[in-house]
Amino acid sequence: MAGKSKVYGPYKGSAKNGGREIYAIRKPDGTMTSTDRARLDYERKVGKSLPKGTDVDHKDNNKSNNSLSNLQAMSKSKNVAKGNQHRKK
Repeated sequence: MAGKSKVYGPYKGSAKNGGREIYAIRKPDGTMTSTDRARLDYERKVGKSLPKGTDVDHKDNNKSNNSLSNLQAMSKSKNVAKGNQHRKK
């Protein structure tokens, strides 16, 4: 199977990921993977895949607000620290 990846979804996520929407992706080699909607939407916006260890953060901490203006790339460690600070409130 040559060419581009085929994207399916978005689908409702599981309780494990907080119910956030996900996409299923069939890669050109036929293998399947998945990613959350915010990450794929952000990667499409910037035109490239984000490196491992990089998360897509919701600036307003509302995980259902996937507006492109609300998304930003952030290192995993900074995103975890931000989440910890938000939960303390």
